[in-house]
Amino acid sequence: MKKGTFLFLIFLFTGSIFAQEDEGTIVSLLPEGVLANIDDNRKEARFKNLVVAGEKTIGYKAFFAAADAAHGEELWVTNGTPEGTFMVKDINPGSGSSNINWMARFNNKVVFAADDGENGMELWISDGTEAGTYMVKDIHEYGDSDPRGFTQINENQFIFLAMDFESETYSIRGPQSWLWVSDGTEAGTKLIYECDMRWPGQDWTSWWNFYCRVKRNVFFKADNKDGTVGEELWITDGTRAGTKFVKDINTEPGGGGTLNSAIDNMINFYNEKLFFKAFSIESNNEPWASDGTEEGTYEIFDSNPTFEDSGFPRGGGASDAGQFPYKGHVYFRAWSMDAGCEIGKTNLEQGNLHVFDINTNHPTNDNHSFGDVGVEYDGVYMFCAATGFNPDLPNNFGGELHYTDGETVTMPWDFVPGTGCMWVKELTVASGSLYWWNEGGDPVEYARKLFRINDKDDYPIRITDFNPGGPDRIHTLRNLGGDLLFSRRLGPGENELYVYNYRKPDFDPEKDVEFLDIEYRTRDEIINDIRKNTIAGTNKLMVYPNPATDIFEFYVEDRALNVKLFDLSGRLVISESNIRSNAVSVSALKTGIYNVVVTGTKGNYVTKLVIK
Repeated sequence: MKKGTFLFLIFLFTGSIFAQEDEGTIVSLLPEGVLANIDDNRKEARFKNLVVAGEKTIGYKAFFAAADAAHGEELWVTNGTPEGTFMVKDINPGSGSSNINWMARFNNKVVFAADDGENGMELWISDGTEAGTYMVKDIHEYGDSDPRGFTQINENQFIFLAMDFESETYSIRGPQSWLWVSDGTEAGTKLIYECDMRWPGQDWTSWWNFYCRVKRNVFFKADNKDGTVGEELWITDGTRAGTKFVKDINTEPGGGGTLNSAIDNMINFYNEKLFFKAFSIESNNEPWASDGTEEGTYEIFDSNPTFEDSGFPRGGGASDAGQFPYKGHVYFRAWSMDAGCEIGKTNLEQGNLHVFDINTNHPTNDNHSFGDVGVEYDGVYMFCAATGFNPDLPNNFGGELHYTDGETVTMPWDFVPGTGCMWVKELTVASGSLYWWNEGGDPVEYARKLFRINDKDDYPIRITDFNPGGPDRIHTLRNLGGDLLFSRRLGPGENELYVYNYRKPDFDPEKDVEFLDIEYRTRDEIINDIRKNTIAGTNKLMVYPNPATDIFEFYVEDRALNVKLFDLSGRLVISESNIRSNAVSVSALKTGIYNVVVTGTKGNYVTKLVIK
C-alpha cells in the first residue's frame, strides 16, 4: 500500500512508556502496485535479500526483488528516495519472474542468481543500471548452475559455488556444486576447485554469512568431491593452488571419517583468524579458531566437558555471535558449567573464555539468559538477554537490552514492565543511533515495531505504529549511508519498503563513524599504514603528561586538523576535529597504552600515550 511521506510523532498518554516525540521522517519508497519480496528472517545472507552496496566516495544503493503486474518479480534498486526507487531491468521479459535469489554485495554492485527464461538459473551482476545488469556466464549449458554463496574475496573478485554438467554427473551420491571465482566478467569467471561445497551447510543458525572472508581468503564448508571427509573447513584465496582442506575436525573413532563437523557462526576476527562453532566427537559443539592451517585450527575451549549416560559428550555450544569483535574479543552465546547458557567472550587464544552470569536465579547453572546477537554502540557492546521470568523473585525482568564494557554488564532500564520481554532483534547502527525491532507481542504496543536510542542509556523511542493494537511486522533493517531502510511484511513474499531519515541532535560523523566499507587490513597493518603516512624525520608530535590520567596536551609543528586515539586492538576510542585546543580529555578511557594520531595539513603524526 502506498503510504506517502509522513512524520511519526510519539504522543504522551496516560501510562505511556513512550515519553518523547520523534523528529524523524518515514518515507514509503515503492510505487503504487509494487511489493518487495524480502525474507523476514534476521539473517544477513538469505534467499530473498535486501542488499546495500557502494562505497563512501560514491554513495550507496540498496537492491532487492519486487513485483508488479506487468513485469513479475524482478531486480529493483533504491537510493533512499521514492524517485530513486525503480526496476533495474526486466530480466525475464514480460510478466514472468526472474526469481532473483541469494543476492550479495560486490563493491558497488550486487551479484545474484536469476533466470531470464532462456538460460536457466545462472550468475548475474548489476550496478543498478539496465545497461550494467547482465548475465555473467552461462555456467551450466544444459540446465541450472544454481549459483550461491557469493562472498567477496578481495578488491576485484568474489567466490561462489555453482553446478556444471560435470559436477552434476560426477558422483553417484548426487549432484555437486564446485568452487568458482569471478571478477564480474565472462572471461574472469572460472572453476577453481572440484569439491562438494555446502551452502548453507549442515548447521545454519548464523545470523551473518555462511562463509566468511578473513583478510583476502574465504573460509567455506565442503567435502572433497569423493565424499571421504564429510562437511569440514576449507579455505581459498581464489586460486586453485590456494584452495585447501584445512582440517578434519570431526573424525570417526579409530581415524578416517565422513562425519560432518557442523561448522557455523563464522566471524572474521580482525582479519587475523576465523572464529567459528564446530562439532567434534570428543567435545560436541564448542568454539573454535583457525588461521587457515591445520596446526593453527583448534578448539578454543571445552566449555562442557561432561558426558551423557551413553558416553556421548554434551558440549556447550557457540552461537549468536556478534558480526564484529569488540575490544579484542568475539562475543557470543556461550556455556559455563557455573553459569549455564550466557553471553561470553573470547580473544581466540586457546583456553580463553569468559562468561557473564546474567540470569542468577538459583541454581544459576540451570537458569540461562540466552544472550542474543549484539553490536558495538556508544563505546559498549549492546545485546539482549534475560534476567529471569519469575515475578516472585527479585531482579527478574524478562528479556531486555543490556550492555557491557567488557568488564561488567548493565541493564539500563526495564523497558517492558515486570517479566515481559523486549527481545530486541536486528540491532543496527545508523548515523550514531541504534535501532531494532521487538520480537515480543505482549503487550501489543511493543510487537514487531521499530525502536531507537541515541546513546546507550537513552530510553527507547518507538518509531513506527502502523498497526495500533497489533504487530507492525517490521523486519530487515539496513544502514543506507546513514539512513535506515526497513521492510514491513504484509503477507508471504509481499512487503512494503521504507526509509527513515533521522540524525540525532549531536550527531558527529567523525565520532559516529559508519563502518560500511570493506576492510582487508589486520590491526597491525592499520597502525603500520598510519605510520607510513607519518611525517618523515624526527618525531614532531609530543604529548604530555605521559602517562596521563584525565587530560593530555599535544604539540605538533603543523596546523592540527583532528586528533584520534586507537586502543591496541585498532579500535577508534576518541576522535576530535575542528581543533580549538590542544587539550584532550581521556578520563573515560581505561588504563592502558593508546596510539595517538594527529592529522595536520602536511600529514599524520603518531606517538603512544599511556593512561594510568
